[in-house]
Amino acid sequence: MRTELLLRGILWEVGQLNKKLLVSLLAVLALLIAVRSAADAQILLVTGEYRITHVDRSKLRLGVCLRDADPDRRQNWVYVNTNTVLTHRIFFGDGSFKDETMDWSSFFDLASKGAIIKVHGGRDWDMSIDAKHIWI
Repeated sequence: MRTELLLRGILWEVGQLNKKLLVSLLAVLALLIAVRSAADAQILLVTGEYRITHVDRSKLRLGVCLRDADPDRRQNWVYVNTNTVLTHRIFFGDGSFKDETMDWSSFFDLASKGAIIKVHGGRDWDMSIDAKHIWI
């Protein structure tokens, strides 16, 4: 009887160790997944106004520079993705404005060298900008 109780106690201890080991392994796995997901994220959020220097319709990107910089020299690329919201902001004489959502085709028809755009997005590892929202 005593040996049986001792054996049950040992098996219970082993079971508890296996549960702790399993929980620890799941925690490490969750941490690895979280680290992997963070590596794919953008490293810096960007919101600002830029002047268009190049329009590369085939690669869905715009060459841009800061408003005060040389308009003939590209400083960065802004990439337009499938989830990018493209908005045409129309200003009226009384200071009010209206925003209209656009598709890619009409956006790239409207985007031309020298136009000013407002971009909200994130910087990628190569320091290009992945746009989440563009106002033109």
